Amino acid sequence: MALKRIFHFILVFAAIFASGFGEVQAQEPSAEPSAQTEAVKTAEDATGHKVDSHGSTPAGDHAAGAHGEEHKTPGTFAPHYGTWLNPIARALFGQPPVKTEMHDGKKHFTGIENDFIVVAIFIMMMIALLGILAARSMKLRPDGKPMSLSHVVETLAESFRNYLVGVMGEKLAYKYAPLISSFFFTILLFNYMGQVPGMTAPTANPNVPISFAIIAFFSVHIIAIREAGFKSWFMHLVGEPIWLAPLNFPLHLLGELIKPLSLAMRLLGNIFGEEMVVFQLITLAIGIGAIFGVLPIPLQLPVMFLGLLFGLLQALVFSTLLAIYISILGTHHGDHDEHNEHGHVEHHTDKNGKHHVSGHSAEITIA
Repeated sequence: MALKRIFHFILVFAAIFASGFGEVQAQEPSAEPSAQTEAVKTAEDATGHKVDSHGSTPAGDHAAGAHGEEHKTPGTFAPHYGTWLNPIARALFGQPPVKTEMHDGKKHFTGIENDFIVVAIFIMMMIALLGILAARSMKLRPDGKPMSLSHVVETLAESFRNYLVGVMGEKLAYKYAPLISSFFFTILLFNYMGQVPGMTAPTANPNVPISFAIIAFFSVHIIAIREAGFKSWFMHLVGEPIWLAPLNFPLHLLGELIKPLSLAMRLLGNIFGEEMVVFQLITLAIGIGAIFGVLPIPLQLPVMFLGLLFGLLQALVFSTLLAIYISILGTHHGDHDEHNEHGHVEHHTDKNGKHHVSGHSAEITIA
């Protein structure tokens, strides 16, 4: 039953996440100039340079080509290569065929800007399909028989849920394991897709980590109000003592707003950096092979193996921090377990018939 909840949520999460990409599509220039454009349209003087209504030459005129066409310089996170799904991306978003342009002496490809969207949707569809198939074929495994697909999926989901129990307690872990598991397994597969030749990691594009962080941010606060009530959630922001509220409230509010930014930037920086290092090493290997007339040496392989570890760690860190945020805000203000002699909040739990005392979730090492 728990497994069904996990992967049914992944299906819903995939639909919501895919629908959020509508605003990141590359906008094609309009064929009909608007009235505002006509009003500020520059004219060409006798020398052939563009001038505005005051007769001055625009600062960006040096970027124009020989025929007066302006070329947009690619941004930092512009993709350096396309994927196997590029034809689908171009068909969906009406992009022109892939072309090669030179910017600052470097080759740049156009028509591949939306590949990460199609890759992300493809992965989420595969996760949803896997969950449905695993849930439909779920049954007990006879002794001595090999594990089936449903048993593998159930083992992964249950193992991660047990990990969450140690982070946020049994009550919250069992209740919100479907949400946090969805983040973990989706981000993990997104990260690992960059290791597949001819594909790209969607998390190397800023739109994807930011989307994850925004969803996580609102999820945490909605859960906090649902679990602890609006008054307790608000008092977490006000802090103690109450007379310091004018100082504490803006600081706590700023801290909450920084959380999604830190989640997004940590994930983006690690995955994008690993992708760029692999790309540069591949380029270097091809160059060395061309110069010395030998087969290219796979210099990128050590970094790719390291990327498998980093991809897992980043998915684990994102989901663990999400669990910690839920654990902190989801408890009643002033109604925690007793403080120890050092002032740290303690959780007292019974597990396997034994009494355990552990620190508050926010104090665990991985935080």
